[in-house]
Amino acid sequence: MEHAHRLVSLIYGQGCSDLNDVVVEDLKRCKVVLDSTGGESAWGWDVLSRIFHLGTKDIVLENQPSSEHEWAAQYLEHCNDVLSEASPVETFRGVVGGIQLPGLCAADEFDEVLARRATVRAFHHVPISIAELGKILHHALGFVERRALSNQEGGVEQFSKRRSSPSAGGLNATEGYVYVANVEGLEPGIYYYDPQHHQLHWRSQVVPRLGDLLSGQHFANDMPVGLFLTSRFDKLWWKYEHSRAYRLALIEIGHVAQTFQLAATVGGMSTWLTGALNESTIEPLLKLENPDEQVIFLSAAVIAMVPLSRTA
Repeated sequence: MEHAHRLVSLIYGQGCSDLNDVVVEDLKRCKVVLDSTGGESAWGWDVLSRIFHLGTKDIVLENQPSSEHEWAAQYLEHCNDVLSEASPVETFRGVVGGIQLPGLCAADEFDEVLARRATVRAFHHVPISIAELGKILHHALGFVERRALSNQEGGVEQFSKRRSSPSAGGLNATEGYVYVANVEGLEPGIYYYDPQHHQLHWRSQVVPRLGDLLSGQHFANDMPVGLFLTSRFDKLWWKYEHSRAYRLALIEIGHVAQTFQLAATVGGMSTWLTGALNESTIEPLLKLENPDEQVIFLSAAVIAMVPLSRTA
């Protein structure tokens, strides 16, 4: 609450005389308050979404894990701390008198895919083929030709293409950058996926330890391929002035991530996903050309080598 009051005061010109004010320093650290506006791009929504976006950027850990063992120990400690508190009370469970729905028929192919989709954290040093990767990327981010809108249907050429996943306002604000460590036919590196031409474009070399980009999740260091998902906020600002559209950016990326997961599962792979990113370290590797494009999420695929154990 103190941060909110101080921010309101600063907005309305009631500056802070204390140069060492802790609250103002917190706002500066989160880039909500800047010493100068030079070189900063404008934010297209109101200050609340900016506070949330910048304030939740880069998970700051006092002791970021430097190995898979350290991560596991810290995660176990965190889980034990959570379990020591009373859990939320479930509601509307076991209430009698409900309307019974018809039973499910024999499982079809889609049921089998959903049953196999699971989050795993065991990565094996087995390559994925470039053909498999291309198919997954096309399903997740590529354009479906038969769904393109014509001029008669009100389609604007720039936004006439459609993906298999829903997109806020049909703007296709989500972009994908592929982390390639073990793909047959591709040099290790980070590539931009061009959905217009179904092509990969080189961005930078892979980092020695992926876990350093993912808040110390070093079990991911052997991940063969992953997809960093970004959002083009400027597209959403163009059509939606209210910051509620920030929610749509996150929802759209969730749709794409789920499609990636299902496409990989159909291909016989296991999957993993995370939002625990160190964006400030990731962004230079992606070489983002637009200052209004922001890193949000990562999805990954791995060849299934052992029976799946569902964790998420």
